[in-house]
Amino acid sequence: MEPRTADFRTIAREILRLARLLPVPLTLYVLCAATAYSFVDWTFGDVFTWFETLVLLADGYLVYVLTFLLMAEAGLFADGKRGGFLAFLLVSIVSGMLIVLGTLALIIPGLILFARWSPAVCDVLVRNEGVTDALGRSWDATSASMTALLPHAVIAMCGYAAVSLLELLPDRMLGIAPLGFVFIANVVGAMSVAWGVLLSVATYRLLMTPLPDHASGDGAGYAPANGAGQSPA
Repeated sequence: MEPRTADFRTIAREILRLARLLPVPLTLYVLCAATAYSFVDWTFGDVFTWFETLVLLADGYLVYVLTFLLMAEAGLFADGKRGGFLAFLLVSIVSGMLIVLGTLALIIPGLILFARWSPAVCDVLVRNEGVTDALGRSWDATSASMTALLPHAVIAMCGYAAVSLLELLPDRMLGIAPLGFVFIANVVGAMSVAWGVLLSVATYRLLMTPLPDHASGDGAGYAPANGAGQSPA
């Protein structure tokens, strides 16, 4: 069966609709993540500590919860949730490492991997059939929509790049990055992560899940399904 397609505007609309479903959790995530990482940067600088490791793990779990809540609210657990945090984390780590390597190599490969693997973390929560299976299904499902997904991947990557610029420029000019710049940089970084979560759920819903019979172009079909009352734990 040929993969479904979605253009840039359709994906953008889906992202905005998902954002309107859970504006409070998304905002809280951005503020909490930005505050935690700003505290780490301002207190420990470039020194990697066990405390930063704990912050990274906590951030990973919050991203998992945010992804789960968005999927549940959008009614994507009709067949029940199968994968948990460990499956989500494993897919995130494997895909993230390969995306970073692709970005460091020539930038473009990293953007392509980011776009093509965006629904994989959602797929593993529904199916839980392994990392390679989730990445493979995601790759196949996004094959016909790569050009539409790439600009969204660029938006996320620009956010990640802006974090470094907002921290490095004041440091080079003033000798130290003011706390305000550090916090703004981490807000941008957290917003980029939230955008990535929205993109993952949007592409999974558009390209990997059959639309409900009563869905329409005005956003119908968002009523929570059987999985909406589940706990992400």
